[in-house]
Amino acid sequence: MTQASPSPAPPRSLKGPRLSGMFTDGTLGEFPLGPKTTLGRHPANTLRLVDREVSKEHAVIEQNGRDFIVRDLDSSNGTFVNGRRVKEMRLKDGDEITLGGSKFTFHGGDAPSVPSAPAGVTVVANPRSIPAFLAQMDQGPQNFRPADELGDMEALRRDYEKLRIAHEFHRQVSLAGTQQELFDQIIRVAFQLLPADNGVILTPGPNGEFTAVTVHHRQGKVMNVMVSDTVLRRVVETGKAVLTADAIIDERFSAAESIVAQGIRSAMAVPLTINGTVKSVLFLDSRQRSNAFSENDLAILSGIAAQAGIALENAALAEQIRTEAVTRAELSRFLSKAVADAVIKGETEGLGQSRLAEVSCLFADIRGFTTLAENDSPQEVVEMLNEFFTAMANVVFRHEGNLDKFIGDCVMAVWGPPLSHPDDPARALQAALEMQDAVDDLNERRKAKGRQPIQVGIGVNTGQAVVGYMGSLERHEFTAIGDTVNTASRLCGLAKGGEVLATETTVKKAGQGFLAESLPVAQVKGKEKGVQTFRVTGSERTVVRDT
Repeated sequence: MTQASPSPAPPRSLKGPRLSGMFTDGTLGEFPLGPKTTLGRHPANTLRLVDREVSKEHAVIEQNGRDFIVRDLDSSNGTFVNGRRVKEMRLKDGDEITLGGSKFTFHGGDAPSVPSAPAGVTVVANPRSIPAFLAQMDQGPQNFRPADELGDMEALRRDYEKLRIAHEFHRQVSLAGTQQELFDQIIRVAFQLLPADNGVILTPGPNGEFTAVTVHHRQGKVMNVMVSDTVLRRVVETGKAVLTADAIIDERFSAAESIVAQGIRSAMAVPLTINGTVKSVLFLDSRQRSNAFSENDLAILSGIAAQAGIALENAALAEQIRTEAVTRAELSRFLSKAVADAVIKGETEGLGQSRLAEVSCLFADIRGFTTLAENDSPQEVVEMLNEFFTAMANVVFRHEGNLDKFIGDCVMAVWGPPLSHPDDPARALQAALEMQDAVDDLNERRKAKGRQPIQVGIGVNTGQAVVGYMGSLERHEFTAIGDTVNTASRLCGLAKGGEVLATETTVKKAGQGFLAESLPVAQVKGKEKGVQTFRVTGSERTVVRDT
């Protein structure tokens, strides 16, 4: 199954550069392309493809002027353009890109020449001294006092200004679209409320460097914007908004060569924060007149930044929710809801580390399946298997087990890691009994349609097994292997239709409440010693489940 994170939009008339096509889950969608779009199976990708044939970091599409270049990132199964495997290629409108089971069509659209214009920004260090700042302002929350506490007109004006900024911001800024689109909207609002000539939003990198993510000019013509590294670092380190002015004639700025060289008359920089952490810096400058910006302008820009931080935080939360929804859907195919939620929350320790652990393993297999398949049409066989697997999975999840895999006409389920319970053996036995009840219900429906009933044998065993992710680098699954698993499979093979066979270990650890009949020691394939076996016929207990 292939899904995207963030999810592809339904078919609509996007005008910009984009990918359109059909994902392997059958959904149609369009995905807008930014300056850099990464594609792969890992959740960190811009376009996530949950497809076993796709590598974690499969390919990247980067904008170069008006062109878009697709580059394969040494993926295992390759990146194909128009059916030909490519390492790197400039895309043309209508080119078909294939990654695993997904096919996309590239649309150039009205691609602007590098819309965020990172090449038009230069961050210059000030090696000799830190420039003086005319004003600094804390980035606190936008608090409003009760009406009866407003004692003067100035306080009322300040609160009104906060409301005006919030109104204008939310009127013009939409959370729909990408983070890049949100940055563009934020800077446009700043230009409408303030007399700026140039504006840049920059993000700090892990090594202290700054990267421009969007640039805007009031006159519309592209020009180089020189930004002081010292100013940016002050904002990031203090979390405060800063105001600088008249860098040419004020001797306090003599060391700030990056400002002096460009003749910047006035500049402001404010932090954009998410959960208290500075994620970006919004920088504005004006070259029209001395002291173009005032402390009141800094307060307005700080208000814009406060609203922008909320918008960015909400966008990040929405993205997290979308990512978790994709992950939960993927995990819920094989894990119970409780286990899937625990995995998403990171409440399972050492999930990626294979280890020895106690498990209760169950196999349920249809008896005489070959004969059934010969007598029914392929469509009827598939319908029967789907109904059977669905009924078995529902029972497994009801008892908070993990649906390990489907093997032909057999179901394998495991109780244990990644989230174990003290009564896992009892849950496994109870589930086995309820599976037989579910088969009886399924047979009633089959008889009503004039079809032959099915019989299922079930084997359960408890013991030590190696659990963890197993398989190749590109295709693996969380499973259990070992003698415990093999013995459960052998007991399933010995069980007659309608029988539940369990080992002595499982019956003892399950505790009181199960009706179990001792059988002769069974000699199973692959074991020198016989296995003491019990036929479990009923239950008088209620399995306690976590809430």
